[in-house]
Amino acid sequence: MNNLKNQFLGFLNTPLLFERLHNLSQIKLDINEIENFDFTKLNITDNLPLGKRIERFFQFYIEQSSNYELIKSNIQIIHDKETLGELDFLLYDKMAKKYLHIEHIYKFYLYDESFSDEIERFIGPNQNDSFSKKLEKLKNKQLPLLFKKETQNYLENIDISAIEQKVCFKGNIYVPIDLIDKEIPILNNSCIRGFYINREEFFKQKKFREFQYFLPSRDDWIIDCNTNKIWKTFDKVIDEIELFLNHKKSPLVWLKNRKENRCESLFVTWW
Repeated sequence: MNNLKNQFLGFLNTPLLFERLHNLSQIKLDINEIENFDFTKLNITDNLPLGKRIERFFQFYIEQSSNYELIKSNIQIIHDKETLGELDFLLYDKMAKKYLHIEHIYKFYLYDESFSDEIERFIGPNQNDSFSKKLEKLKNKQLPLLFKKETQNYLENIDISAIEQKVCFKGNIYVPIDLIDKEIPILNNSCIRGFYINREEFFKQKKFREFQYFLPSRDDWIIDCNTNKIWKTFDKVIDEIELFLNHKKSPLVWLKNRKENRCESLFVTWW
């Protein structure tokens, strides 16, 4: 339970990637509410992918919150045996007295300066995901799904025009090591969690041999690395890192500087 709670707190403490962008507005969660949460009701199966796991954390927050009522979640819109898409969450905001359609997103992005377009610079650790693609999918597919005539049958007689659309778009940004103390445009700089470095540079620079390391499981990527108690030397962790890189996977690595007694989070990229 402690690890599950730490994962939930990691999710909740992750900043929003932006306040408002391209007409997308964010739902804001009040962290002070958790003082009254019943964490014995936080039950999640071990085999859930990280994205689905974090969706469950959001749902747990909504179910425990005094500000919202969960109407439905993961609403699959099916017409003539064809799945048109899925609405993540339908909520009732008790304070604003309105219905909300929420699309939930939680991402890890690397800031790659090789792209000329600023939006395009935020990519996934394995280059198979990007912020720009997610924005496009939200604007052109996920949010418009609410207004399809087939969707009305799934909304329990709620008038679509009375539903406000928002996103819960949280994320972690990793920048090149030389940008770690510099501002980047467009997205919330509070989301900068660490740096990334390619395998060649990581293995070549002698300073990295002086630190201690730990490779968290993917479920623990959202946890604060300062909570970790188990550390390994460079020589003992290198095989683990190589295993990921050889399969074209960029591992998330926690690094501990023993001299300064501080922890850092980084990606070692295969590309």
